[in-house]
Amino acid sequence: MGYGDLSSYGHPLIRTPHVDRLAAEGQRWTSFYASSPLCNPSRIALATGRMPIRIQGGELNRWSNLPPDETTMGDMFQTAGYATAYIGKWGMSGRFADGGVHPNDAGFDYFYGVEDFNDGGRRPEIPHTYEGMKKATSEDFVFSLFRQKEVIETPTHQPTLTRRYTEESVAWLEREIEAGSPFFLYLGHTMPHVPIFRSPEFEGHSKAGLYGDVIEELDWSVGEVVATLEAAGVAGDTLVVFSSDNGPWLTYYDLGGSPGPFRDGKHTAWEGGFRVPGIFWWPGTVEPATIDDIGVQVDLMATLAAITGAEPPDRDLDSIDLSDTVLRGEPSPRNEWFYYGTRGRLCAYRVGDHKLVLESWESLGGEGELAWRGFDNEQVHDPPLLFDLSTDLGERFDIAGEHPEIVERIESAIERHRQAVGGPAIQSVP
Repeated sequence: MGYGDLSSYGHPLIRTPHVDRLAAEGQRWTSFYASSPLCNPSRIALATGRMPIRIQGGELNRWSNLPPDETTMGDMFQTAGYATAYIGKWGMSGRFADGGVHPNDAGFDYFYGVEDFNDGGRRPEIPHTYEGMKKATSEDFVFSLFRQKEVIETPTHQPTLTRRYTEESVAWLEREIEAGSPFFLYLGHTMPHVPIFRSPEFEGHSKAGLYGDVIEELDWSVGEVVATLEAAGVAGDTLVVFSSDNGPWLTYYDLGGSPGPFRDGKHTAWEGGFRVPGIFWWPGTVEPATIDDIGVQVDLMATLAAITGAEPPDRDLDSIDLSDTVLRGEPSPRNEWFYYGTRGRLCAYRVGDHKLVLESWESLGGEGELAWRGFDNEQVHDPPLLFDLSTDLGERFDIAGEHPEIVERIESAIERHRQAVGGPAIQSVP
């Protein structure tokens, strides 16, 4: 999901009244970031409060498997006495049968969902191109749906996944609320990762085609979860966080979303690849506000620990506690962010309003042999590019030559970051 896919973030055609309500009644962040421009490293950072470069001991910050000894938010809340569930796309490890870490072994009492991305198991005759994805059916992707560690469906019927994830979430919440348990639910929808599908009830639902239908069904899902909390009388005791694990997959055109005013999308270190919706809703506790300060999904570990009193992992974290901002509207303590690209190298670094771009590529390249598509015009920038994000959301105007002192300041921040994570911060393209 892109920054611009919600009506509360500016989409002119897609209607998202349930998410918009959360944004209006809670905090809507405008500089909220995924931890990576693609799903696996982003989800691992969100779940652990640690970037993959730190988890891997200074190796590149790229696609990896969740190590069995990492502490997840599920582990943290389970230890604190919470009932925990992971429903949806796991995406943090390889196939379970090949030794990938299962949610039940990573702090989650209950799991209902799929192991990995939904274009996994693609039949060989289906090309991984726009036309291939547009014409494919659900049966062209052979992967399994699990309840706990049991396979319950192969191939997974994708058109009803959003609805089934929602129904499982509602049923689990009702059981735990009835039992009087404090609860932590991580609902990670498969859609709108390509290929995209929606249930029959949402066919033609939006003015924005198939993709709009998918987003509007996700909005319905949010409404069902919130309605469950309100009907049970626990909404005032529950924090709801809504976000996306990376920006829109623009190489799939009308099957992908919108970055809003930002440049490019998934797989790139431009703002559109990282900047995503960030909404915090907690009626009676989180006051309505628009927050323009920096926040990142990797910060959720420290933030939720501080809010709930749970004990965070006793190890080096990349997570910063944003609870004073969430609960009291104080300025965010995060003033810097580091953009690791798809290939694991540090591509850009932000300090305050200024972003230094070290290397880049454009996602809207031609259709080649690359399975992941979207690596056109790859460049190392020497000297680096500098953008002022307070006035140049589209990263169009390089001001490095006018402000060498800002470039030097950010380069010093990069060196401190490199030393902190124990790995190479800048590597040239091979």
